[in-house]
Amino acid sequence: MTLRIVDSHIHMYPPEVFADPIAWGTAHGEPWWTYCVAPPHQPTLQGWADVPRLLKDMDDAGVERSVMLGWYWERQETCELQNQWFIDWCRQHPDRLMGFATVQPNSGQRGLDNVARALDAGLCGIGELLPQAQGFTFRDECWAKLVALAVERRVPINLHVTDPLAYNPESCTKPTPLENYVELVRTFPDATFILAHWGGGIPFFELNARLRSLFGNVYYDTAASPLIYDNRVYREVVDLVGADRILYGTDYPLLTHPRVSREPDMKRDLGDARTGGMTPEEAALVLGGNALRLLRRA
Repeated sequence: MTLRIVDSHIHMYPPEVFADPIAWGTAHGEPWWTYCVAPPHQPTLQGWADVPRLLKDMDDAGVERSVMLGWYWERQETCELQNQWFIDWCRQHPDRLMGFATVQPNSGQRGLDNVARALDAGLCGIGELLPQAQGFTFRDECWAKLVALAVERRVPINLHVTDPLAYNPESCTKPTPLENYVELVRTFPDATFILAHWGGGIPFFELNARLRSLFGNVYYDTAASPLIYDNRVYREVVDLVGADRILYGTDYPLLTHPRVSREPDMKRDLGDARTGGMTPEEAALVLGGNALRLLRRA
């Protein structure tokens, strides 16, 4: 069995952003992003990498493709800027890089039109989005229109989800009301959602037979896993929801092993996954097979 590895959750920025992220974030009116990448009075977990560094780290780890996710920007102008970065990089490296379009849902038709153009240009999903940071709810009309576009284009939407028990007011998180996601999947049964960071614990809810049927089109990604759970989470969640709805992701270039290294590194996260108790068949799905099928790149 050929193991094809896809990192389905990374974030990328050009050098002009990370040369001085505080100045860049302030100039672009993005206080939440600025706080997350450069929190005051504490070390940051944010690492940085340009595209050549990313490709080298992918080669070193044996990663075939990486999926660049947008940030949950507060301003639509920033979303459009990032979408263009991703379009350009995907065109330059079509066999290695894929990208999701990001959007500020409150921007209305402008945001919808930009997402549509980004998908036409080759991006293959929408997200990463976060209602609490972007000021929208799953009941808003703007959200319903965005989901309708995703269903029409047959692309998934990635949502940031924080485990409520792991919420720390001093960290770069916002508390996630998990019950909102039950309402989400009940309201939009035809949509496909990816709930980042193991869904913040939502896989456990699938033990409830009344809820499990609602989550059939929901995937969970493993981004930032070493920062929130030990690697037994792979075996546990496979047992809860099955190996066919888990997407391997690292949150690269986030420093997911800060006590070991202060440099971005894909190999350590991959080692965690490989020692997480999955069978070879399960690992083949989680580490790449599911993403290639979902994003129609198999």
